[in-house]
Amino acid sequence: MKLIIEHPEWQTPQHRFMLGSITLVFWMAWFYLWVPILSIVGWVLGIKLFHYQMITLEGFDGFLGMLAWYAAGIVLLGGSLILWATYNIQRFKNVNRRGPRKVIADEIQADYFKVELSDVQAWREARMLAVSFDESAQITHVGIERSEDNA
Repeated sequence: MKLIIEHPEWQTPQHRFMLGSITLVFWMAWFYLWVPILSIVGWVLGIKLFHYQMITLEGFDGFLGMLAWYAAGIVLLGGSLILWATYNIQRFKNVNRRGPRKVIADEIQADYFKVELSDVQAWREARMLAVSFDESAQITHVGIERSEDNA
């Protein structure tokens, strides 16, 4: 049984474009975060371009100034996350917002999925299901692995 997650070619072009764009943005952000460390490594290793930028043009002073901004950003973001977590802990510490799952009759499920009632009952008893769908999201095939108790 092939899964959609293992086959990106099954995605629509718009979906692939959106996911690719999001991935590209986050990879660019990730590389941007490494720029100061790469600058230091290059400077320490004595690469001429870094020497020129850091020593001759006094870029090291700008780097130190930016380092303070990076530290301030880290402190502000980390502090805001800690405040948000503390707020949520205080707000929800004795509150259980999760209720029991709604019980839906097998007949309703069979009608919704347009399958036989006996199939729904068999699927409920199964240990594992592999479900195939068609283009209109209708169930076309269900592979059942029964639990060892029912085998």
